[in-house]
Amino acid sequence: MVKKPQLLYAKIGNHVEIGANTCVDRGSWRDTTIGDHTKIDNLVQIGHNVVIGQCCMICGQAGIAGSATLGDYVVMGGRSGIKDHVSVASKVRLAVSSIVITNIADPGDYAGFPAVPANKWRKSVIAFRRLSKHNNL
Repeated sequence: MVKKPQLLYAKIGNHVEIGANTCVDRGSWRDTTIGDHTKIDNLVQIGHNVVIGQCCMICGQAGIAGSATLGDYVVMGGRSGIKDHVSVASKVRLAVSSIVITNIADPGDYAGFPAVPANKWRKSVIAFRRLSKHNNL
């Protein structure tokens, strides 16, 4: 393995709150940036080169992998995650334990793994429960 030094900065906006045991990695090819008025709970991992917009809320144990980009007013529920090099549009809300593995271009509520629009996720959960009940699983 060859270590790549992280020589750029972690830029924290105004009125940002960062909870205990949260890690914000500095950038390697672009600065890691957290927008103004963003609130980050405890035990959150923010990877290298991540850009987080303004007024976002990131709940405990969430993780944002390197080079991800979040728009403004994004809410991440507890234990949710975003894969590296993924973009999330403004005004997206991720349910608890959701994992984003592809770009999200439209605002709205998302849930599940992989994260899909919440109403689609709810329908799939109901269908699975009915199927498992029918098949005695």
